[in-house]
Amino acid sequence: MRPAEPVYCLYPDLLAGAARQFLDGFPGRVMYAVKANPDPNVLRILHGAGIRHFDTASLAEIELVKGLFPRAECHFMAPSKLVGAAETAFREFGVRHFVADHPSELDRLLAIADAETAIHIRMKAFDPQSVYELSSKFGADEQLAARMLARVATSGCRPGLAFNVGSLCRHPDAYRRALAAAGRVLDASKVHIRHLDVGGGFPATYPGLAVRPLPEFFAAIREAAGTLDLPADCELMCEPGRALVAAGQSVIVQVILVKDELIFLNDGIYGSFQEIQISKNLVTYPSRVIRPGGHPSAPVRPFSVSGPTCDTLDVLPGTVDLPQDVAVGDWIEFGSVGAYSNAMATRFNGFEPRRWVVVDGPAALPPGPAEA
Repeated sequence: MRPAEPVYCLYPDLLAGAARQFLDGFPGRVMYAVKANPDPNVLRILHGAGIRHFDTASLAEIELVKGLFPRAECHFMAPSKLVGAAETAFREFGVRHFVADHPSELDRLLAIADAETAIHIRMKAFDPQSVYELSSKFGADEQLAARMLARVATSGCRPGLAFNVGSLCRHPDAYRRALAAAGRVLDASKVHIRHLDVGGGFPATYPGLAVRPLPEFFAAIREAAGTLDLPADCELMCEPGRALVAAGQSVIVQVILVKDELIFLNDGIYGSFQEIQISKNLVTYPSRVIRPGGHPSAPVRPFSVSGPTCDTLDVLPGTVDLPQDVAVGDWIEFGSVGAYSNAMATRFNGFEPRRWVVVDGPAALPPGPAEA
């Protein structure tokens, strides 16, 4: 294609493999968190691999999923919803799983719910090893969570408990601590819940960011949940986003200008690379240079990297090691960009990554963390 614009590359075998790892390893229902990557091609690959439940955070995401897979089940797991959104989801799309972390939101849900509606009370659960904390904005403390859970039970709805230990959780002990807290909430509420949602936070692998393997997370959740006094019909649930899609997508960008130790790409902070900035360079991407008809020099050195916009903020934090003779016209493929890249891209200055290709076959692999 010799593209002058960024191109997202999907690797279906990697995406499907990640889905199967969760479906085979997690001891309960697996819901894909659509916010991580809502591209229809990604959704189709995950659905083809067996994902039938989707964690949706807006009516737009519900409409997207239901438009592609009418029989899929959407779960409206956003603690704060637009006025009227829950009722529309309930009446027009048949959504029967909702979450609340404050009495006022619970009031709105109980006003529309029926006996088949599951209302999950979200409690606070923060782990300092997670790259992003979520409990400063979401979640009820243990006492409030217990009171809200009791109210759901007396309403006749299906009671559930939920938490999220933070995005990109690096160690399974976070889930052990959160499940212990869930046990205290259950003891205080005296409620036999029907669902226990351990949320997302499952990690993907990035260069220089140490995380434990996913099977250790599944084992920790299974073990810790087994110590709780849960009813026999209580279903465990999870909301993976990043861990399902990060490794299965890359982006190919082109060098458009070289200024000594600063290179300009046709994509940047306002496009596919927002998370590098948001994470303060904890999340970075493995890369390789592509020069058709030639070979980059073996020695590498650090370069600062800018996007194409007319904005001095559009510079990646840190540096990227690239061949010292990197030149205008070279392409660079960045791997592990499947989560929170195209999902957060803007149209600032008229630049918008929007081209997609599929790279088929189990032998086709994007750059991996070891190549960074």
